[in-house]
Amino acid sequence: MKLGFNEATSRDCSDLSTDLKLCERAGFDSIEIRLDMLRNYMKDHDLDELSDFFATSHLKPHAMNALYLYEKLFAQDDDPAERETAMDDFNLACRAAQHIGYRCLIVVVPLHRKPDVEGPYDAPWPEVFSNCVRILMTLGQMAAPFKVNLCLELVGHEYSAVRTVERAWDIVKAVDMSNVGLCFDACNLYLYHHLQDFSVMELVNPEKIFDVHINDADDSPMQGLMQSNRVFCGEGNIDLMDFLRVLQRLDYQGNVSIETFRPEYWSCSPQWVVDNAYQSTRSMMQKAGIVF
Repeated sequence: MKLGFNEATSRDCSDLSTDLKLCERAGFDSIEIRLDMLRNYMKDHDLDELSDFFATSHLKPHAMNALYLYEKLFAQDDDPAERETAMDDFNLACRAAQHIGYRCLIVVVPLHRKPDVEGPYDAPWPEVFSNCVRILMTLGQMAAPFKVNLCLELVGHEYSAVRTVERAWDIVKAVDMSNVGLCFDACNLYLYHHLQDFSVMELVNPEKIFDVHINDADDSPMQGLMQSNRVFCGEGNIDLMDFLRVLQRLDYQGNVSIETFRPEYWSCSPQWVVDNAYQSTRSMMQKAGIVF
């Protein structure tokens, strides 16, 4: 497996230029770039400069994070302004892929994110399923010329439209396109009723696991558990040994990136964040017997 760094981990204390240097120095194999951090980078740099960096570095780009889906995307009653925002992100991701050579675009399932929306995502499953299949088939066709793989990322929390591996896998099977697969995130799986038995991932064709995010989480009650409760590997309540051993049984040989969204980490220096992210993740993976 390859050890990667997802820029969400350092989002509010760093920038792309700094992350590139620190990740290269720490020993990471890959980086997953955030679209918002790429946009900030491009205020003073361009994609050719980014390409030049990767051409001479052992650090390689693996994925772009993230395109957030919404249920009406590409529907007849799609909101033009909302679609334009999504397509701006999608088109930037595809342009970047052509320049720097990454192959995965993380695509997050529809979520309740507006302040006035509370409680569970309550659309009926047949509607959610139909919407996600329509969106991914359209995006998959658009991404194919750029050789970009779409990685559908489920989120286990009740505000998510797709909460389980089974349902995410049903969507990917229905889409049935070579460039549409899955991203498994340990915390996002754990958010489904504190899931600890990760054998459910074995339902999936391993060739359709395009990316993996690893992280730990505070031991918090389910109702209060959020993305900001993510911590470095080995510092929380998730059974990461089981998570990694299931990946081994699946013979997964791809990328595993540390991804947290913890404000406490963002108050530290970028070097502290990157170094601790590397050391804790590598230690956990070595404990599981994973060879780099």
